[in-house]
Amino acid sequence: MSSNEIFALRKQGRAAEALEMARAEYASNANDVWFLRAYAWVLYDQAKKLVEAYEQQRLSAGALTGRLTPCMREFTEIANPLRKDSAFSQMIRLAGKVSKDWQWFLGFAHWAGVDDFSDEDKAAFVNDQGKTLDSLQRRFTRAICREAAAQAADPEADASLIDWGLGILDQALQDDPGDQWLNYYQSKLHLAQGEADLAIKRLAPVLHRQSRATWPWALLGEILEATRPGEALICYTHAAQLAREEQEVAKVRIHLAQRLALEGSFNEAAQQASLALKYREEHGFKVPQELAQLLASDWYQQAVASNKLQNLPNVQAAANALLHDLDRQSLTYTKGVVDHINAEKALSYVATSIDAGFALLHRKYPQLAALPPGTLVEVGRATPEGPPLDWRRSEAQSLPGLCETLSGTLKRQADKDFAFIRTGRDDVFVPPALATVFAQGQRYDVSCLAIRRTNKQGKTGWRAVSVIEQACQPAVDSI
Repeated sequence: MSSNEIFALRKQGRAAEALEMARAEYASNANDVWFLRAYAWVLYDQAKKLVEAYEQQRLSAGALTGRLTPCMREFTEIANPLRKDSAFSQMIRLAGKVSKDWQWFLGFAHWAGVDDFSDEDKAAFVNDQGKTLDSLQRRFTRAICREAAAQAADPEADASLIDWGLGILDQALQDDPGDQWLNYYQSKLHLAQGEADLAIKRLAPVLHRQSRATWPWALLGEILEATRPGEALICYTHAAQLAREEQEVAKVRIHLAQRLALEGSFNEAAQQASLALKYREEHGFKVPQELAQLLASDWYQQAVASNKLQNLPNVQAAANALLHDLDRQSLTYTKGVVDHINAEKALSYVATSIDAGFALLHRKYPQLAALPPGTLVEVGRATPEGPPLDWRRSEAQSLPGLCETLSGTLKRQADKDFAFIRTGRDDVFVPPALATVFAQGQRYDVSCLAIRRTNKQGKTGWRAVSVIEQACQPAVDSI
């Protein structure tokens, strides 16, 4: 039997016959790539119907696992020669669509791996709306990382698959340390492992990039709930107030109601529980036990009966203040010096080495604008390659090799608006703004605050940012 016959049956809509024939002839055609393609596409049709039924809510998560898993296992048994083939890609896409609820997803992903993708599947693409989307490889890798992190604390999960998935997460973070989703999953993993400080450190840059999204604030609430319940309440409240669709906070409202009840804010708690119930009733969803307990409480019944359900005040200012406070605890700070101020662009440039630094906008860091060049500061970042997220004054008195106080003899030559200070170690360039106060043809004993930098031509040297004349009389230069 040829692959053409299986393709023909598939085209005629006779999928069951096509699959039966493919199974019957597989043993004698296991090395025929076209036969394998025909077999794989029949399995794809079967899997696609199940995924669509699930997406249309005609199939439960349990039923999906029970029916999809045998189909996908059969695919893995015949499809090794089809890696990088279009059938392989399409099965990967289907698996990714149901990865959150299909219980054998990590088992399938372990077979598939993250390396056998075609060049097309490794590249980002532009959809019909003109939006650039991540590659299939990146999306599949993230799904693996998400599920491994989510199941890491599940005692019933396959430990070997979890370890493999967490290895994928670790490597993915090394390859792309700034990926917000990978950092989010790593934060959830730290939380599951009881590492709250590390969870916050991973989540902080995500919160900055997605400060108007519900999900990072909800996770921060979970992280803080055990040790800082008051701040957790702020996070849950802010998450609920940011939501654009009720499904975003279906679970958050339950946590929020529980926390409010513990704080004695029963009318506010009743409002959140009521909204959580309304969403589930409108969509025909089951009421979880923790919500049912809230609805059965005396304070909820009393609030509903007396129509005293109460909304919460806006907490955006408190949430922003909390985030700033957490930044200082979770960021890694690098010492630097204010090198110069660009008034036109309204920024201060902080040098952290002779050839590196950060441009900090005054609109974001207004207090920095008042600091003159030569001020020592520290710049905070969430990751070694990440953007600056905070700054503070440094307690250091100098930065050897970068910013130091040097003493020597200043000499300004005739017809020059700049000068040099000769020290026992290096010469220091004095720019016109500082040099013109010194007379030409004379020498001065001075001390200066200087910054060592590499210019655009690749030359490294010291530049004075302030000069103080020592208490002595200038001497006429005899040269």
